[in-house]
Amino acid sequence: MLQRNRVSMWASLQRGDAVTLSQRGVECHKGFVDERTEDGQTIWVIDKIGDRRLFHIEDDCDLQVSENVHAS
Repeated sequence: MLQRNRVSMWASLQRGDAVTLSQRGVECHKGFVDERTEDGQTIWVIDKIGDRRLFHIEDDCDLQVSENVHAS
């Protein structure tokens, strides 16, 4: 059930969504969704200095979507 919810969340992401990714409760990357695969399994996130990173749904990351459009 948890995995299905995660897939649903990742697949619903749109370019420009502000997100924070964390591992074991520690923030590891924060920025905006640049792109995602059609199946929602992979996303690319760009931070405020332009660092673009790829994340896969099977990575040990928790994703949180932020209402903050400036994701600092």
